[in-house]
Amino acid sequence: MKKFGVRQCRKEDGFALAEIMVAAVIMILAFVGIILTYIRCQELNEMSQNKSLATRAAKSRMEQIRNTDFNLVLATYNNVPFFDGNINGAGVSYVDNTDPDLLQVTVSFCWQQKNGLVVGEDQNINGVLNAGEDSNGNGMIDSTVQLVTFVYNE
Repeated sequence: MKKFGVRQCRKEDGFALAEIMVAAVIMILAFVGIILTYIRCQELNEMSQNKSLATRAAKSRMEQIRNTDFNLVLATYNNVPFFDGNINGAGVSYVDNTDPDLLQVTVSFCWQQKNGLVVGEDQNINGVLNAGEDSNGNGMIDSTVQLVTFVYNE
């Protein structure tokens, strides 16, 4: 005779310890992946913000150079470092006077991220090209933020 209202327990009911452990490992791996993705997004966000600040600092320096009398640009700005209080970095401006009536002005800005990564060739962030920093051998500090313009004698 069958009993009604009472459920019979079978061996297949519930989860085995091994199944729970596998599910826990899968969840842990998923959470680790999500956390690593979040951390990388934070780093990229910081890189983007710092690149914007570095670009603003380089543009500001370029405007200072453009507002300077042509005859003073070479003496005032060639190989001269500058700093910006909004970012942990340094910039430098170079003036090429191969043509006496046309100056090529290059402004580079390097900075250091919070994680220690230095963006640009200036590894010690001092605005000076030290031994071992010029990786491409062009005699200038290069960076991802580098502006080039020409200033001509009117």
